[in-house]
Amino acid sequence: IEKGLNILAGAELASGDYNAAERNYREALRIAKKTNDRGNIATYMCNLTDVAMARQDWSTAEELARESLAMSQPMGRLELIGKNCYVLAKALIRQNQPREALPYARRAIDIFTKLRQPGRLKIAQATLRECEGMSDE
Repeated sequence: IEKGLNILAGAELASGDYNAAERNYREALRIAKKTNDRGNIATYMCNLTDVAMARQDWSTAEELARESLAMSQPMGRLELIGKNCYVLAKALIRQNQPREALPYARRAIDIFTKLRQPGRLKIAQATLRECEGMSDE
C-alpha cells in the first residue's frame, strides 16, 4: 500500500496538488516507519523534499534532505545520496548559505556523473555555478 501511496503522491505533485502529495508521502512514510523499512523511509523523506522545494520551503527541504541523507549513506544508495546532496545545496543557496552549499553541490555532480544521469547532472552543475557565483560576492 505504501508504494501505491508514493506513486499517487508523485502524480499529485506533478499536477501541482502539493497538499495531497504531502499527505500521501507522509502516510507512506508512516507505514514504512511502522515496519522499520529504512530504505523506503529514506526514499519517502527524499520525496517529501520535492514538495518542500515546490513550495519554496527551503528550511523544511534542508531538514528532510539531511535526515534522508543520514539514512541513505550507510545503505550506499547513491541515487538518494546524490539527490539529497542536490536538495541540500539548493536549499542552502536559497537560505543565503552558498559556502555551506558548495560541498553538497560538488558531491551531487560526482554522483550523477558516476550514475550517468545527465538530466540530474545538468541541474546539479547549474546549482554549483550558482553557489560559486554567490560565494565570490
